[in-house]
Amino acid sequence: MDWDDLKVAAALARSGTYAGAAAETGLDATTVARRIARLEASFPFALFHAVDGRRQPTARGAEVIGHVEAMSAHAIAIGAIPADGKGVSGHVRIAATASICDRVLAPHAAAFLDMHPGLTLSLLASDANVSFTRYEADIAIRMARPRRGGFTIRRLASLPLVLCKPAQQGDAIVCAYPDSLADTPEMAELARLGFKEKARFLSNSPASIRAVLASGRAAAVLPVLGGEPTATDRLQLVPLDRRRDAWLLTQPHLKKDPAARAVADWIEKSFSRLKTD
Repeated sequence: MDWDDLKVAAALARSGTYAGAAAETGLDATTVARRIARLEASFPFALFHAVDGRRQPTARGAEVIGHVEAMSAHAIAIGAIPADGKGVSGHVRIAATASICDRVLAPHAAAFLDMHPGLTLSLLASDANVSFTRYEADIAIRMARPRRGGFTIRRLASLPLVLCKPAQQGDAIVCAYPDSLADTPEMAELARLGFKEKARFLSNSPASIRAVLASGRAAAVLPVLGGEPTATDRLQLVPLDRRRDAWLLTQPHLKKDPAARAVADWIEKSFSRLKTD
């Protein structure tokens, strides 16, 4: 049997589709199917069967995939040993909102990279969720817990929400998220406070909302991520009881990868600093 074919089988087990395995391995779906057929021909049992339109390992196939994943993890660990013995090496892609990239991660990136000279970080800032199933990122930070998906997940932080409003009495320009983010805790608080229907500035960018708040004439509910507007004679900050959770998602095949684990730990520490900075 061919080691490359075994790696393709592991990719198929993770993604559940030929297209997903193709995206991960850089092959086309037809080649993936052909390699799986060739690999299965070398075993006295089937590796995969179809379940609800997806390819899932059989009981014996799962045993084989488990051994392949273990071998891959050892190979990755060997390759991640840097020449000078300092830190981990590799390239890890992190997908997160622009606010998290700018306010939580980037301020601590230089110190972390100094600790790991062989490591490269890519921060993919986007307010749209990067596709994990198409392997567009290795690690993602989400502000809502995904309901489904083949990845490992852990909660990073429970972020407090704050109401920012003009210190002086008068009608405020209410800032809110668009309807696509109507289910967020921020929008729920705006509704509870009676502000939601009065919104006149809509944006999915917290940075844009902060810029409007700086005028001292606007109101909004935002999560505390560091660098929030400070209370002044023009702006009042009111802490709220509701919080918003941040979640860390990691591709399952990177669960034991030294570089991915080091980056995940650094992200968690960066979030923990929000409590004290």
